[in-house]
Amino acid sequence: MKGFSKVFSFTCRRIMDAKNYKGWTIIITLLFFLVPAILMPLIERNRPDPDAAGNEGNGSFVIDSEEPDLSLVKQVFYAVETEDGYAWDSFVFTEFAPFIRCESAKEALKKAEELGEGGWALLIREENGRYSVASLVSDDADTKTLNTASVLAETVADIFPNYLLAEMSQAGGMTGDQLQAVTYPITVVFPESEEGSGDDALSAVLREVATIALPYVNIMLIYFLVLFYGNTVANQVILEKTSKLMDTFLISVKPKAMIMGKVLAAWCTSLLQLGLWIAGLVGGCSLGAFLARSIHPHSTMGILRFFSFLGSVMDFYSPVRIAIALLLIAAGFLLYCSLAGVAGSFASKPEELASTMQIFQLVLVFSYISVLLLTLRNITNPSTGVEWFDFVPFTSILITPVRLLMGIVPVWVGLTSLGLTLVLALLVTYFAGKIYTMMSLYKGSVPKIGEMLKIIFSKA
Repeated sequence: MKGFSKVFSFTCRRIMDAKNYKGWTIIITLLFFLVPAILMPLIERNRPDPDAAGNEGNGSFVIDSEEPDLSLVKQVFYAVETEDGYAWDSFVFTEFAPFIRCESAKEALKKAEELGEGGWALLIREENGRYSVASLVSDDADTKTLNTASVLAETVADIFPNYLLAEMSQAGGMTGDQLQAVTYPITVVFPESEEGSGDDALSAVLREVATIALPYVNIMLIYFLVLFYGNTVANQVILEKTSKLMDTFLISVKPKAMIMGKVLAAWCTSLLQLGLWIAGLVGGCSLGAFLARSIHPHSTMGILRFFSFLGSVMDFYSPVRIAIALLLIAAGFLLYCSLAGVAGSFASKPEELASTMQIFQLVLVFSYISVLLLTLRNITNPSTGVEWFDFVPFTSILITPVRLLMGIVPVWVGLTSLGLTLVLALLVTYFAGKIYTMMSLYKGSVPKIGEMLKIIFSKA
């Protein structure tokens, strides 16, 4: 489009050269970096040394400081509780000792105990197309045994998808549901008793906290991003109208290219500012944690335990799903920036933005309320599967990133939602350009919401 690159680069420079943008970006980034980097070691210096008190806990969510030793694994007995129809008789990993199939979890644990040192037991489960690997231990297992059993289950889970693909291929190919099972994260269940009765308490707590908190965190992130940066986009769109440069711009630059350049510039500079703030916070917390642990290596400071908690939560999600979820959030923000561009196209001066931004605010509030009415607890329930709201951009950007992270929907749903959101953002920007052209010489009162909608759809 004619003039797009010039408008984009010019708008980026104008936004980033503004004193408010530079000032707030630098000040908040430095605060986010320096406050935790300075306070955490200062607080830790005034705390007692856990080692001196006989506390060997390292502040992380592990059972204690006993290191796991996979060289202790000499033979693995495993049981299978699945309805996938596969034989599961050749479950072998050459890097470990032999794997021997048993009829039940109880039998696997019994044989492991009879073998004594070097005998270990695993349970493979499948439910709703999702697989899990669990370590089985006796009720009186010591700490080192529990830690080694946990690491064994995690290691097997890492290699498990490759074996599952081979097993499916030998069985005559894969259906869509089977391929989806491979793309889901393999759940690791920490050491269980011989009944194999559910997750370890800590693992269950981590999952429950993540399931409850993540939907609200995602909704609040997008909600405040849109409120905080929406006016910036709209103000950039009406700038030429107030500076009497509009006639020159309409001759040298196509309106659609101008609107798209401004929207994308505001979107990129907003994400850049937010990214610098996050980088400052992460860097400050990392440096603060490093300095605090250099003072007391086995610190039990609450903030350090929280960081360990976050690390444990992130282990639940695959990097691919995390990347798609972040891209979907960014695309959703772009969609709302495009809507702000529509609001700016209707206004002729800053005083009118309060009226024209109503359509922008109504869409945001309606989407927010719709998501809440859908009941977040049901949305994050794995049994819900793929639903219509995963394909409606205004709801998917608030819900689907979390459902993707939790493994509730397959990767293709996230990619489809991402594509639909980007396409809609481009369409909205296109309409904003047409409205900008129509309203460029408009001198009447600000159109009401009904009139705005009539103009938009009459020119579609």
